[in-house]
Formats: sequence, structure tokens, C-alpha cells
Amino acid sequence: MNKFTKILENLVVFVATIVVLFLLATVILPKFNYNLIVVKSGSMEPTIKTGSIAVSKKQAEYQKGDIITFATASKEIVTHRVTQVIKNGGNIEYKTKGDANNANDLFLVENNRVIGRTIFAMPYFGYLIVFLRSKIGVIVLIVLPAGYFIWREILKIRKEIKKMKASKQG
Repeated sequence: MNKFTKILENLVVFVATIVVLFLLATVILPKFNYNLIVVKSGSMEPTIKTGSIAVSKKQAEYQKGDIITFATASKEIVTHRVTQVIKNGGNIEYKTKGDANNANDLFLVENNRVIGRTIFAMPYFGYLIVFLRSKIGVIVLIVLPAGYFIWREILKIRKEIKKMKASKQG
């Protein structure tokens, strides 16, 4: 096996391991009230970069300064910082603002719309998740490596057949 082939195989195994870990995380983490969210805009930069994966944890309520992820009335997922907590009797609402934005959001976020408080974010890993969810991502990260390993096995089988034929002739 040449050096290039070994590097390629190690790269495929590394990427496959990362993919499996992220897939497991998306299944296991919600059971413990954690969620992975891909940050798709720059409204929280420089704190959270576009293309990051934000890990958030569900809590009963949130404080001023917390970075929360929530669903808007139109079901858009947003990650912004709490600028004010408003308590109306038993209801809690939050004013929010992206760190890169000049003003607060024009709406209040009801506590029941909050997905969780951001615990940490991993820059750029969200791009990988978005890519994996695309058709070309499936082809590149599943079909091509599988095809590569099948091709390698075919070459090994051909080599063994040649050895068997050579031993019968000799």
C-alpha cells in the first residue's frame, strides 16, 4: 500500500468518526435536555461565529446576559442574548439581541419558546453538519468512501486470483 493510499484511508476513517460522533450526539444529547444548533447568521459574532454548532441546555428560566436559542413565531431558530427578563405573573418573557445587532429584537420571546441556554459553541462544525445533510454531502461522505473500500477489496481479490492461477501453472 503506498503512502497516498494510507493517508486517504486515514482521512476517510477520521471523517467517518467525526460524522458518527455528531450523529450520536444528535440522538443522545436531547435525552439529557441538550441540543445541537447550527448557527446560520452572523448576528452573534464575534461571540458565536456563523457556521458554528451551539450546544444548548434547557432550563426552567434564563437570566439577563444568557445566550439562548429559541423558536420565533414563524418557527425560525434564533440564538441571541437576553437583554431583559420580563415577569408578568406566572409568565416569563425575554427581550433579546444579537451581539452584532444595533438594537433589541422587535419581539419578546416567551419562555416556552426557548430551546435552551448556549453552553458552548464549536466554530465551523456547523458547516460540516449542513454539508452532511445535503445530497452532495451524502455522496461525498458515504458513497465515495464506500466505493473506495469496495474498489480496494476488488483489487485484493484480483491479486489473490492471479496468485492462485500462478501457483496452479507453476
